Amino acid sequence: MYRSKKLTESARGQSCTNCEADDGTIVWAHSNQQAHGKGKSLKAHDIFGAHLCVRCHSWLDCGIGKDPTGVYDDNRDDKREMWRRCFDRTLLRLVRSGVLS
Repeated sequence: MYRSKKLTESARGQSCTNCEADDGTIVWAHSNQQAHGKGKSLKAHDIFGAHLCVRCHSWLDCGIGKDPTGVYDDNRDDKREMWRRCFDRTLLRLVRSGVLS
């Protein structure tokens, strides 16, 4: 498994890439996709993560109904789309900030 403290800690002080909350609850939310290394009781590789607030992360992992922005429904395709959009935004943020080059 690929682990990187630099990536996981990059969420500190950031805003949520889904709802744009800037409330101090932003964390490195790992992908839930098996293709990214996710398994039973095993997180995906650290490279597959996104900056999400506690509300968006909780909805993504176990929520029911719509996501906090009201855009996505509680189904696998919508959750995958939401996570991918946030992953892309996070990746761009990491490159622009110099965390990744």
